[in-house]
Amino acid sequence: MLTRMKRSFLIHAGFGLVPGGVLILIAALTWIPGVVPPDWSPGVPLAALLLAFPLFVAAVARLLLARVSKATLWEAFRCLPGMAQLGIGGGLVAGLGTLFSVSAGPYGHLQAPEEDGVGRYTAFDTSVRETVEVSREVYLAVVGADLRMSLGMVATMLVAAGAAVLLAGEVRRWDQARGPGPDRVPRSE
Repeated sequence: MLTRMKRSFLIHAGFGLVPGGVLILIAALTWIPGVVPPDWSPGVPLAALLLAFPLFVAAVARLLLARVSKATLWEAFRCLPGMAQLGIGGGLVAGLGTLFSVSAGPYGHLQAPEEDGVGRYTAFDTSVRETVEVSREVYLAVVGADLRMSLGMVATMLVAAGAAVLLAGEVRRWDQARGPGPDRVPRSE
C-alpha cells in the first residue's frame, strides 16, 4: 500500500513520475505537424536532463541501499497497488516508445537538422554519411524527431527513477513490518 510507505519515498517518486509523464506528453505532441517551433532550443531537453540526473542518482542509491535481489524487486512491484503498477509500466513503455520512435517514419535516417539563416535547411543523412539539403517540411520533421528522442530519454530516466524509489519504499515497508527476508544481502555492522 502506498499509504503505508514513508512519505519521503512518495515525494521522491512523485518528483520522478510526474515530470516524466509530462515529458512523455510533450514528446508525443511532436508527432502533430506545426506543434514544434522551428527555432526550438535544444537547451530545454538539456535542462530537463540536468534536473533529472541527480534525481535518478538518488533513486538508484536508495534502491542499492535497500540491498535486495531481483526476485524481491519483482515481489515488491507485485505488491504495489494495481494503478501504481499500471502507471509505472505504462510510463516505461511510453517513454521507451517515444525514445525509439525516432527511426519510425520516412525521415528516420536524418538527424542533426540545421538552418543556415537564408532559407537553406540541412540534415545529416546517416545512410550516405554526409550532410544533405532538405526541404523546410523535412527539416521540421527531423527537428521533431530529435526533440522526441531527447525528451523520451529524459522521460524514461525520470519514470525509472520514480519506479526505483517506489520499489525501495515498498521493501523498506516490508523491513519495518516483518524484518529482513530470506533473500536479503546481510548488512555488515
